[in-house]
Amino acid sequence: MNEPIEARLQMAGHWLRIGHPERTLDELQGLWGDAAVDYRAFLFRGAALHALDRNVEAIDVLRDGLAQHGPFLPMLQVLGSSLRAEGRLPEAEAAFLQGLSLDPNDPDLLIGYAHVCLAAGQAEKASALVERAASHAPESAAVSAARAQVAFALGKDRDMHRHSTEALAHDPEDPGARALHGTSSMLTGASRSGYTSFASAAASQPGDPDLRAAAREAKLMNHPLMRPLRPFQRFNPLVVWIAAVAVIYGLRLAGLAPLAVVVAIGWFGFCIYSWVAPPLVRRWINRKWGA
Repeated sequence: MNEPIEARLQMAGHWLRIGHPERTLDELQGLWGDAAVDYRAFLFRGAALHALDRNVEAIDVLRDGLAQHGPFLPMLQVLGSSLRAEGRLPEAEAAFLQGLSLDPNDPDLLIGYAHVCLAAGQAEKASALVERAASHAPESAAVSAARAQVAFALGKDRDMHRHSTEALAHDPEDPGARALHGTSSMLTGASRSGYTSFASAAASQPGDPDLRAAAREAKLMNHPLMRPLRPFQRFNPLVVWIAAVAVIYGLRLAGLAPLAVVVAIGWFGFCIYSWVAPPLVRRWINRKWGA
């Protein structure tokens, strides 16, 4: 392969690594002959398409590459991720298992398979896979992020916050780590930190409506008018209701009926406020955000 073609392939890989998949596709567009069917051309094109959420195209490209070059771990990893993104979980599982049959300890394949298990509702199995990946790559940002996602699936909010903070420390600019940190912060009551993380993630991915919506919701929870409603954010609303009713009836049983009436009236007013304030604040924020 001549030097200009090799340089083009290397540049395609460079654009992919620094997060410009569209530039990767531009570089690969001009390849011809043997270079067009080089294993890196298939891998880079498939990975770029996957990064652009063009997963159906990515699947076709990667399967062509595997048919041309045989089993290749990075191709199987991206193929499995693309299939998972399309909801084709049995096929995604098969791709990851094929890769793991070649290298049972590959951290990327283990984490990819764990994501398939999470999508299938198998959080415990996903946790075991992630811990196996961690034993081979303990300092990996991907391991910390996967641990945070497993903790979320298991309802372990504080563990999720700890692992998402670790993932963010590895790469403070990574939108995925920012989103995980934002989610865990909101779940643990750190709404200001959650908004900062979501806003940063949304700013770096302006085309992602989910991140924009999450940042808007975090902004809502940080509004001064929403502060009285923080108990509903920190605790299950049903638990808050049961606690309030228990206090009211407890005061009555203790012979403090007048105080119980005052508390009941206050609780009723709080409930009315909780129904009225969020829609009004949301409408104001949506108008400000141009939604």
